[in-house]
Amino acid sequence: VGVHVRYDFTELALDNTNKYTPYIDTDSAVALASGGITLTTLATDTKTATQTQGGIWWYPGKNCTVEHKFKIDVVTTVAIYAGFSDAVSEATGLLPHGIVGATQTATATDSAGFHFDVRQTLAYWNIVSSKAAGSAKAFTQLASTYIPVAATDLVLRTAIDTAGNASYFWNGTQVGYKALAVTVATPLIPYFGIRNTSAAAHVATLRRVDLWQD
Repeated sequence: VGVHVRYDFTELALDNTNKYTPYIDTDSAVALASGGITLTTLATDTKTATQTQGGIWWYPGKNCTVEHKFKIDVVTTVAIYAGFSDAVSEATGLLPHGIVGATQTATATDSAGFHFDVRQTLAYWNIVSSKAAGSAKAFTQLASTYIPVAATDLVLRTAIDTAGNASYFWNGTQVGYKALAVTVATPLIPYFGIRNTSAAAHVATLRRVDLWQD
């Protein structure tokens, strides 16, 4: 039958002890709001606001899939990551991936998802992955039509099969595939976050997160 878990943030308070792990820089914030949760960054360069849902127990060997539905207020001077990672948070100023110019960095040991970074030359959405302490990292930039639109909902899905191959879906349409993207035996967690690339605050609204595995 398999497992399906949905986080739609309809509770009275966020349980950040047993259910969620937020990471906020200084005065950044993760809070319940109308239609989901908001992740708000402090108006300082490199500040991040991220949240992971549940525990690190989604296994590629069990055909794990994550889907995020979200929107962001402004698409300039920001980086966004939505997908799977192997850790509940990263250090200050970091997301699981970053792209500056044409150079990718992978802080996550194992990960697969979507990444947008205005520091990239011609900033469009990318499909990204990292494997084995990030030593095997890759990104593929999508076409110029794949860019965030301010204050508009977007649904991104990352599906990993039993061989560790990742398939990527944008609003229900497959837009990419990476063979052997992650280590099959490494458990993962759904991860969503934003990062400032200038001294301007941003607000992302995460509406829901869906997860499946065998």
